Amino acid sequence: MLSFSTPIEKTKITNLAIGRFDGMHLGHFELFKHLDENGALFVITKEENKALTPRNFRATLVDFPLIFCDFYKIKDYKGEDFLKLLRQEFPKLEKIIVGYDFKFGKERKCSAKDIQSLCGVNTIIVDEFKIQNKSVHASMVKTLLKEAKVQEAKNFLGRFYTIKANIIKGQGIGAKELVATLNLHAKDFILPKDGVYATLVKIENKSYYSVSFIGIRSTDKNFALETHILDEKFTNTNAKSVELSFIGYIRANEKFNNLALLKAQISKDIKKAKEILGRSHER
Repeated sequence: MLSFSTPIEKTKITNLAIGRFDGMHLGHFELFKHLDENGALFVITKEENKALTPRNFRATLVDFPLIFCDFYKIKDYKGEDFLKLLRQEFPKLEKIIVGYDFKFGKERKCSAKDIQSLCGVNTIIVDEFKIQNKSVHASMVKTLLKEAKVQEAKNFLGRFYTIKANIIKGQGIGAKELVATLNLHAKDFILPKDGVYATLVKIENKSYYSVSFIGIRSTDKNFALETHILDEKFTNTNAKSVELSFIGYIRANEKFNNLALLKAQISKDIKKAKEILGRSHER
């Protein structure tokens, strides 16, 4: 029923922050402020084939161990039974931290204020967290990404939106006729709106400026996620995966009838990406 991001001794866990924690946005970090060195995140997971921070990717964003619990294994538990499970799994549990809108138990009948009365564990309920008078939720971040507003999404995430992607074999046209790109596949992550972006790509613990494309390619009419690294000294890598951060939106996709027109536009995109990345001070 439970799985762990890293091996842990459950008897050492004295405080838990509980939630789905998809997106790991600034609202979540308000909860994490109440954890100490014996704290952990208790992550209730549903389907995560398209998420902001799938499964163990969350572990790259925090220093606490993560404990995953499948929602469908506990969805019929009464509130008392869910809390009993926590007490059994973590016998030294002293504190539970949840958000103001946390619901649990069968049919979500129990709320955050019921926890302490049902199990006796000290409970901290974190108030609604707002930025620019807007309540911070994963759904808001997803909406901003689907509108290509990656800079605004950063304000609520506390970082640029980042995905992990596998490097896959491409057409080979780019290196020969246009510019060399890394072709990527990000199975479990939500992608921003189709278009061209100024990006930062991390390969084998080194970061490079890049310009990235999401959408249907003019060359073969297939969907693609690809990035062109702007560092001329970069050489081909044997890495199998990268982390790609979206820094700024450049333009919407266009259809090009020949490679010359596409190549000319790519040159403009590279120039714009360098301007955006130069202002961002990210590396």
